[in-house]
Amino acid sequence: MNHNPALPKATILVIDDHGIVRFGLQTLIDTFPTCRVVDSRASLQEGVAAIERYKPDLVVCDMSLGDSKGLETVRAVVKAQNPRPVLMLSMHDEIIYAEQTLAMGVKGYLMKEHAQAYVQQAIDTILRGEIWVSAQVSTYLLNRMMRRTGYASNTRLPGDVSGLSKRELEVLEKIGAGKTTKEIAFELGLSPRTIDIHRSNIKKKLGFKRSAEIMAFAVSRM
Repeated sequence: MNHNPALPKATILVIDDHGIVRFGLQTLIDTFPTCRVVDSRASLQEGVAAIERYKPDLVVCDMSLGDSKGLETVRAVVKAQNPRPVLMLSMHDEIIYAEQTLAMGVKGYLMKEHAQAYVQQAIDTILRGEIWVSAQVSTYLLNRMMRRTGYASNTRLPGDVSGLSKRELEVLEKIGAGKTTKEIAFELGLSPRTIDIHRSNIKKKLGFKRSAEIMAFAVSRM
C-alpha cells in the first residue's frame, strides 16, 4: 500500500497476553509506513476498555487470552470494535478456525508463526476494506464451494450428520466449542477412551480422513 505522508497513519490496538509478543508486534507494526500502534493490552477486559477509549482503525488480537479463549474472544472483540475491522492471530490451524471467525465478522485470520512475514500485508489489505486470509485458506474455501456445487442433490456429501448417533452429535458439538477430549469426557460423564472412540466413529461416518477435518467441520456448525 502506498502511503501519503500528509495523511495520518491508521491506528492499531494490539491485544495479546504474552508480553514479548505484544512488544514484538508493536515494534514491527510501528515500522510500517501506513499505521502505528496506539496501545497494547494483555487481557480481553483490558482490550475491550482500550477499544472503547481509542476506537482504533484496526484491532490485532490473539484468540487465546488469559481471561478468554477461542470463539468467545472473537465474539467479544468483534462486538466491541464493530463496525471497525479485527485481525485475529492464533496458534491454531487456520483451516480449523479461519472460516468460522470470518463468518463471525473478523476481517482476517493469521497464524502466529506467519505473523512476521505477513502481518503488514494482512493489515494493509484489511485497511483497504478487503478480507485477508492465507493462500492455503483461500484454496480451501474455494474447494469447499466447488464441492458443494459439484455434487448432485441426492448424493451423500462428506459431512452428512444423518448417520451420527445422539451421543456422537453431542461429542461433535463439544468439539466445535473447542473442548478437549478430557473436558468432553468430564462433561458427558464418560472416559477419555470412550470419547476417542466416538471421535473415530464420527470421522468414519462423516467421510473425513484427518482429525483436523472433524474440528473444522464441527466449528463451522457452531
